[in-house]
Amino acid sequence: MPPVNRSRIVVWRPLVVCPQPDVYRRLQAVLTELAVEQPCTLTEYPRSGAIAALVERNACNICFLDAATDCEHAQLLISELAPTVPVVALHPRDDADLILRCLRRGACEFVAEPTADAVGGVFARLARTRSDAVYRAPGALYCVIPGKPGCGGSTLAANMAVQLRNDGANPVLLVDGDQLTASIAFMLKLKAEFHLEDVLRDWTRMDDDLWSRLTVPAFGVDVLAAPEDPTMRTEVSRQFAGELCAFWRERYEAVVLDLPDVRAASDCGFTSQADIILLVTTNELAALQATRRSLRYLDAGAGDHAKLRLILNRHTPVNGFKREEVNTALAMQPFAILNNDYAVIQAALLDGKPVPPESRFGQSVQALCRQLSHKSAPVKKSASWLGSLLNRK
Repeated sequence: MPPVNRSRIVVWRPLVVCPQPDVYRRLQAVLTELAVEQPCTLTEYPRSGAIAALVERNACNICFLDAATDCEHAQLLISELAPTVPVVALHPRDDADLILRCLRRGACEFVAEPTADAVGGVFARLARTRSDAVYRAPGALYCVIPGKPGCGGSTLAANMAVQLRNDGANPVLLVDGDQLTASIAFMLKLKAEFHLEDVLRDWTRMDDDLWSRLTVPAFGVDVLAAPEDPTMRTEVSRQFAGELCAFWRERYEAVVLDLPDVRAASDCGFTSQADIILLVTTNELAALQATRRSLRYLDAGAGDHAKLRLILNRHTPVNGFKREEVNTALAMQPFAILNNDYAVIQAALLDGKPVPPESRFGQSVQALCRQLSHKSAPVKKSASWLGSLLNRK
C-alpha cells in the first residue's frame, strides 16, 4: 500500500447566529464560497442556557455570533459558548467598546465585514492554534467484543462512547466493525451513507476533510457505521488496521470499536492495536462456555492478556452464576459488573437514544468509564451534624 498523504486540515462546522439579515446573507455566501459545512444556522438568538446543547447536538466546533443586534443577549451567549468552542463576534466597524466587552466574555476573533479573506483568515489562525493545542497525546483505543453473540457488546460500546464524551473526552469516535448485525446505526437510528469499506477504498487519499464526510455525528460522538448491506465483506489486513488505528489515535481522544467476536478482532489485528480489550459476557452457562473458548483463543497468542478486561453484563444474582462462580469458571476476575436494566435499555432502543445516565445500567457504564480512565467517583457532600439530627425519626 503506498504511503498516505494526510494534511492536518481542521474541518470546521460552524454554528451561525445572526439576526441581522444583510450580514447573515453575506456570511452564508462566504461560507458557501469557502466550501464550509453549515450544520446549524439561526436568524434569532436562542434562549440563554440552550446554545451549548445546540452546539453539541450538531457537532459544531466554531460559532459566528452577531454581537451587535442585541448586545446584552449576545454577551451572555458568548460566555456560555467560549469554554466549549471558539466564538467569532460579528460587529460593526470602529466599535472598540463592543470588541472589548466581547473579549472579556471570551470571544477570540472578530469580523466586521464578512468577506472570504476575512473569514478565511479567521479559519487559518484558529486552525494553527487548534493543531498546537489538540494534537498532543495519542488517543485511547477500546475494543468491545462479546464472548458470545447477544451478550450486549454493542449496547455497551454505544453507551460507553457517549459516556466517555460526557466525561470530557473530546473528540470521541465510535466504530461499528460488525458488518453482519450493524447494531450501532440501528440502536442510534442513524442513516449513514459510508462505512469501513469506503475508508479502505479511499485510504490512499484520506485526510481530515474526507474523513469528516465518512462519519456521522450523534450525541456528541463521531460514528463510523457498518454497511446496510449484510452481504458486503470488508477484508481488513493487519497493516491496514495498524495504519487506521494510528490515524484514529491522532485525531480522537477516545475510540470505541464494536467488533463481532474474538476471532474477527484478532485476525484483522485490532486486538494487538487496542489499549484495552473489553470482553463482554453474562452469567449464563452458554455465555460462559463461549467466553471461555474466546479466552483460550486470546491466550493462544492473539492478544496481550494484560489488556483484557472481563465485563459481566446483565448481572442478576438470583438467576445464573454468581460473581465468584464466574471467576472460578473463567479463571478470571470480572473487571466490572453491569446491572440488568432490561426495560430501560429497550425504551432507549425504541427512542434511538443512549441509556439515561441515572438508570442502573447508565450508572454501571459511568463507573466502568471511571475505572478505565482511572478517575475517582464524584465525592458526595456529607450532611452536617444538624441535618443528620433533623433527619432522624
